[in-house]
Amino acid sequence: MNFEQSLKTCYDDAVRFARSLSGSKENGDDLLQEALIKAWRAYPQLKDQDRFKQWLLTIISNTHRSLRRTWWVKRVIGLEEAPDFQHPEGLPYEEKELVRIALQGVPIVQREALVLFEVLRMSVAEVAEQQRISISAVKSRLARGRAKLRERYEALSKTEAKYEANAIQTN
Repeated sequence: MNFEQSLKTCYDDAVRFARSLSGSKENGDDLLQEALIKAWRAYPQLKDQDRFKQWLLTIISNTHRSLRRTWWVKRVIGLEEAPDFQHPEGLPYEEKELVRIALQGVPIVQREALVLFEVLRMSVAEVAEQQRISISAVKSRLARGRAKLRERYEALSKTEAKYEANAIQTN
């Protein structure tokens, strides 16, 4: 199998992951492009074709960490823009937006674990392998990440409710 054929098997997941890490569609696409260049160059050294997806996601993650050191502006996670992403509960746009913004406040290692597990539907064992940590560490990151996400979401929801109440009073 060549690079393009291997990439076709996991391209949508790579796009979702890059956009989720970087904060927007545009930045995610830039991140993915940088990572794909690195992956294409390193592809001849890949020994286990069955691990292509994990290998590519690791390159995306490492590229993001490198680029993050140079980015000056905070980015907002763009999960709703990821191709074919459908939240099972079909959240309305406003709630998706609050979740997206709340996710930005989750520490990066926890955010990565959440996106890999919840969005890309990887198993806990696969996330552990991807992040090079133990299964118990993944479970801890997921629990802490969910708690932080819930905390941020609730705070944003209260702020949004106050804003809406003030807007109604001024009209």
